[in-house]
Amino acid sequence: MLSPIPGVIAWPAIGLVAAVLAGRSVVVRDTVVDQLVNRLFLWGLLSLLLYRCDMTPGVASLAHQLALGCTVMSSMCLQGIVRVWAFDADPVAVWRRHRVCALLAAGCAATILLAGTSARREGRLVDLTASPGDIVVWTAFGLPLLLNTSLLARMCLRELRSGGIGVEGKLVSGVMAWAATLFGANLALSLVQAVTGWQGGGTHLTRVEATVTVCLVLDAMFTAIPLVRTLLAAAELDRAGRSCRRLRPLWRDLTAAVPEIVLPPVPEERTDASSRLMRMTVEIQDALLHLGRYAPATVGPAGSGCPLTDYAHQVAQATRARKSGSARVGSAPARLPVPATDFDAGLRQLLALARVWPTARAGLVGV
Repeated sequence: MLSPIPGVIAWPAIGLVAAVLAGRSVVVRDTVVDQLVNRLFLWGLLSLLLYRCDMTPGVASLAHQLALGCTVMSSMCLQGIVRVWAFDADPVAVWRRHRVCALLAAGCAATILLAGTSARREGRLVDLTASPGDIVVWTAFGLPLLLNTSLLARMCLRELRSGGIGVEGKLVSGVMAWAATLFGANLALSLVQAVTGWQGGGTHLTRVEATVTVCLVLDAMFTAIPLVRTLLAAAELDRAGRSCRRLRPLWRDLTAAVPEIVLPPVPEERTDASSRLMRMTVEIQDALLHLGRYAPATVGPAGSGCPLTDYAHQVAQATRARKSGSARVGSAPARLPVPATDFDAGLRQLLALARVWPTARAGLVGV
């Protein structure tokens, strides 16, 4: 097998990176940084798959060189990510710069393939030796990786020294800085082996693939945390999403009666349940204010004994009156029994109203 990493380790790593890439490609792709991170995982996934090739020696050698080129392409995405995150660079300018970086990475990949021609003909994997071809291959591979991982390590160390991040941010920055140093340490150890002939510390090829795998897995693990949160929010399985589901029947009926108060949705609401919840509560409260003038002063001769249930019946009648084009009652607008003092209290009251709304609505035909 081409790869020295056992399949029991490599395939779960590949599965994790593939799952994170698939999830991000669906729900996390709006900003320049999102697109760069997705490209990083795409090229990284290709490199891990190429490392797993188990074919004839000549094809295996080509797959290994292509894997090195994919790793260089993946690392070039770090340039733009770091410039946006750490230095607040203009995303448009970063995207233009990334195109140039991608061309440089493609040039490095082409250099690897050209300099590795003799190794492919001999059916061997190109290793870091005193051979001119091997030196060119590992220079084209190691130099851009060293530059890009140094930028990442610099950003992480800067975040750690700033003191403006929490424990989670410090953990992420610390681990990513440590992972970035693995490439530099591996190259330094390989140079020592090439110059002195020392064979300790394992082979250069094994360490390169192991380093790429470890760094991609760590990136995927840290990226998976916000991804899972985003997926839960998109599926309305988090706390805010569950509140949205409970409020939606009430919101749908009230905004159908007063459609002019509906706010235009913003792009982040697609994955941010908190934004959706905020908009729904505002629109429900606005609709209740509009409908208050159409509500009767009393529910009828016999109330339910529950102020909130009686209020729900008043709103249901107001909804029917508003949709049928009836004139306002002219009395003071009906209001929630207990005015809310803050957002949480208001949300709890609207959720309570949503619970009794189906019964109040069912009592009126045409609402």
